[in-house]
Parts: sequence; structure tokens; C-alpha cells
Amino acid sequence: MATITPDIQGSSLAAPETAGLWLGDDDRPALGWLTRRPGDRMDSAIVVAPALGYAYWCGHRPLRLLAERLAENGHAVLRVDYDGTGDSAGDQWDPGRVTAWRETVARAVEEMRRLGAGHVTLIGARLGATFALLDARALGAERVVAWLPLAQGRRYAREIRLLSTQVPKDQDPAADRPTRLVAGSVFTDETVRDIANLTLTDLDAPPAPSVLVIDDLAGSSADAVDRLRAVGTDVEHRAVEDSDEVLETPPEYAFPAETVLTSIAEWIGAADSSDVGGPAPPVPTRRASLSWRGERLYEEVVRLGPEGRVAILTSPERADPTAATFVLLNSGSESHVGPGRAWVEYARDLALAGRRTVRVDFLGWGESPDVGRAPGKPYDPACVAEVHAIVDALRAAGHERVVVGGLCAAAWIALDAARDLDAAGVIAINAQLYWQQGDPVEIDWDLIRLSRTAEIRRIRWGQRLGLWTALDALGRRARAGRWLDQLSAGETRIELLFSERDDGLMFLEQRFGRRLSRLQATGTIGFEVVPEIDHPMHMTWLRPRMLSSLRSALERIDRTAVRGGSGAAQHPAGA
Repeated sequence: MATITPDIQGSSLAAPETAGLWLGDDDRPALGWLTRRPGDRMDSAIVVAPALGYAYWCGHRPLRLLAERLAENGHAVLRVDYDGTGDSAGDQWDPGRVTAWRETVARAVEEMRRLGAGHVTLIGARLGATFALLDARALGAERVVAWLPLAQGRRYAREIRLLSTQVPKDQDPAADRPTRLVAGSVFTDETVRDIANLTLTDLDAPPAPSVLVIDDLAGSSADAVDRLRAVGTDVEHRAVEDSDEVLETPPEYAFPAETVLTSIAEWIGAADSSDVGGPAPPVPTRRASLSWRGERLYEEVVRLGPEGRVAILTSPERADPTAATFVLLNSGSESHVGPGRAWVEYARDLALAGRRTVRVDFLGWGESPDVGRAPGKPYDPACVAEVHAIVDALRAAGHERVVVGGLCAAAWIALDAARDLDAAGVIAINAQLYWQQGDPVEIDWDLIRLSRTAEIRRIRWGQRLGLWTALDALGRRARAGRWLDQLSAGETRIELLFSERDDGLMFLEQRFGRRLSRLQATGTIGFEVVPEIDHPMHMTWLRPRMLSSLRSALERIDRTAVRGGSGAAQHPAGA
């Protein structure tokens, strides 16, 4: 029985369910996540406009939990990815971003009305809240929840300019104007100027009959509230503890945000069960067609295995029959979108070369079921079994040759699974092989290096004295060295990719230089250093270098299978 299925609603369970819903035309469909109780009417619809930049990743889980809570109260809740962000079609570098983002919200409202919604509520976070207030009246929304809205977009534009990295002029596709990056999110000069021009002073009437403003304890949204009241809005202003922290806390340290979610859910209340009309039919799903770099691709939301892990399958028009399916695992605790949307870009670029790709959420991560261990944490030992389950589900569905890839903690997990993984290969990007179960998980690289100061000093001292080379020649190897030996002796092809000057790279070169050289010489483990690019690949203009290395590593794995490699690598590509 195949264990990969389209993401379709319709079970008889009373608990809320979430399904992927593609919105709009074939060239630029947006992806939304629709949460509702099966069998409920679609009369009361809530459209959620997320924050942008790093707050998009920080706010993902809180907004998912909010959607589930609202769905328990009878509402149908659609969280959308703006055009060119998340899983939606479009590129971050495209012009007209602010207009396109607002049009995505309008498209989501239109879709919910088409599915039967008679009443629409908008919820927006940060800049999404500003969009909601500016456009609610034109969209016919009856209520708006504005979570930390900005009365003046220039405040957010100033944050971008202060906290961003500027793309070098000689690397900038928009070379005539500076482009800025915030955690891998692209803000061209045009986009920053358009954000700065957003202002609630454009409002000359209440945006909706009823508005709730969720503010922080410092009153950061007081100007927005003043403007809303000036135009006669019935607005409730609530200063809620942790409302700002929730949208700024990295996913690795996510917390329930109970005060914020409760405040919003109580204000919205339950859907009116007295409205006429029968239960809504199951929401139709489709395989989306989209344009990427001028070529046609296809994407589908699927579920892997009986547990229902959520994944996006990207397929080319014509698949290369010799190319293995490539799986991208969760980075850190982020969703399947990847760091700064890198997984979306890599998946689509690899599909242009004829390769199927899958970006998947572990159980407890992203859109996958929680199964009691959410939110997902890096290096969770349960994820080793998850890798096996993902590969098994894909192979049962016809993807006979599968390569698994991950970054940092996910690379570590993939390499741990590779000891007995029935897969064609593993591509580990910036694996930190010094990490051991029980070590603390830290995302600040300065703190990581500080905590490892004594260890790094000892490793460098031993390297200078030739101690590690001597011990290796005598067959005495530390845990990571023995791990490399196990991987080299296994049937799964291993490819190690490192950013230049990465901590994981320096650890291997300084502590296991002789062992690494011998493994490379035998060809049992591939090894490549990608110049200049940063650890999380947030410097998007350098991503083509990592993409090139990924393609080379995948081609080496494919060639290993063609030459008659052992195990799963012998299978031809599945359908």
C-alpha cells in the first residue's frame, strides 16, 4: 500500500484538520493552509496574513496553533504565504512585492468566499496587520485582528535598513539600487521604499465594523490605535504580555504564546451555529502548475506515511530517469520552507534539471502532526527514526532511489540515520560532528564558539604537535572518527558539503585531517568546501554556489548507482 497521499480533507474526526490549498492562476499560485473541522460549514472564514522577514519563521507555530484553536470554535482558517514567500510561487527578487503581497491576501479572501464564506475576519501580524487594516474595507471584512500593526511603514523600513545585510553591488541583480537581506529574506530598495510609504493616515473610514489591536506592554501600536479611533473605528486595544516576544523568538525556543492566542480567540468567539446552510464539501486539492525562472514546474502537498507527515513534492515536466529523488529535511526547528526559503529555491532549481525533490516536515515540525512532541527541537533523537520512515514512505510510493539532505542539526540526524539507512545517499551540509547527544542546542554561533573555547584550543594544540595524526595511524580514533569509518563502510553514499570556515569543517580538518584525506582518496565519502557562503545560506546571492555543489553531489550519487553500487543505490528512479 502506498504511503504517500494527496493532502485531502474529509475524515470523520471532529478535531480540526489542515490541508494545503493552492490559490490563483497556474503561473503564480499562492499556497495557503486551511484549518477547519471536517463537516463544519465554511460560513465563518478567517484569513491570516503573516509577518515578513525572520518573524515569518518565528510566528509560524503560534499562527498554526491560533488557527487550530479558532477551528475548534467552528471557523475555517486560512493562513497564506505571500507571493514570492514561503511555498507560494514567485521569486523574492521580483518587482512589485508590496502590491503582490496585498493581492495575495485579497486572493485568499476571494477563495474563501468561493468556498462558501459569508463572513470574513482578517488577522494580521506586524506588516501583515498593516495590510489587513488598509485593505479590510475593500475586502468586505467584518472584523480585523491587528497584531502589533505599524501606523507608519517607515518604522519597519528603518528596522530593515538597520538590521539587514546589504548585497554587494557586483552581486546584486538589481544593481542600480541596493538590496538588503534579513535572515535570507530579500528586500530590494523598491520594496523598502514601498513599505515606507504605507501609512494608516490613508484611512478615512473604519476598516471594519470591529477591530482588535494586540499590542505589547510598551504600547508600540498606540499610534495605530489613535488613527483608528480618529476615523471612528470601534477598536479594542489590548496590551498583551509576550505579544512582541512571540514574533521575535527563534523557532528553536518557541513557546506556547498562550496569552496572545487566548486573547485573540476569546475576542473572536465561536462561529454562529444558527447560520443556514449545510456542511461544506471537502476542499478540492490540486497539483499546482507554476512558472519558475521561465520554465514550468509542478508542486503538490502530500502526506508521507500513516502518521501523515506533510511534504511538498516538486516535479519537473520531464523527470530524468537516472536521477534519485532528493529529500530536504527541516533546518533547525524551521518549517519545510528552509532557512530564508532556501529549500524552496533549491527544490525548484533542481527540478529544472529534471530531478524530483521533496521538502518535508518531521512530526512535530512545521505543518506535520504534533504527536505530542511539538515544537520540534534540533538534534531530537526521534528524528533519526523519522528519516527512515520518510525514505520508506517514498520508496513505497515508487520513488525507488532516494537521497536525503539536511543542514547543520538535520545533517547530523541524516548522518546518524545513514549507519543503516536504505537510501541511495546522504548529503550533509555543515554537519557539526563534534555535537553529541546531551550537549546543549545553541543557535548563536558566537556563543557556540565561546562554549567550545577549551575544546578548540585543545584540538589546535594536538594538530600542531601531530598528535591526532599519530593516534589515527595507530587506529585510535575519537567518536567522530569512528563514525566516519562506519559511514565509509556502509552502503549509503555520503557527501559532506561545508561552507568555507564553518565550525564543523574546521573541526574535521583539525581533528581528523588524516582520516578525512584517506576517505576522500578512496572515494567512499565525498567532500567539498563551498567558498564564501555563510552557514545558514542567508546570503542569497551566493546560493548558486551551494546549488552547484548540491547538483554535483547528487550526480556523483547517481553515477555510483549506475556503476552498480550496493543496496538501495542499485534501483532505477521511480515514477
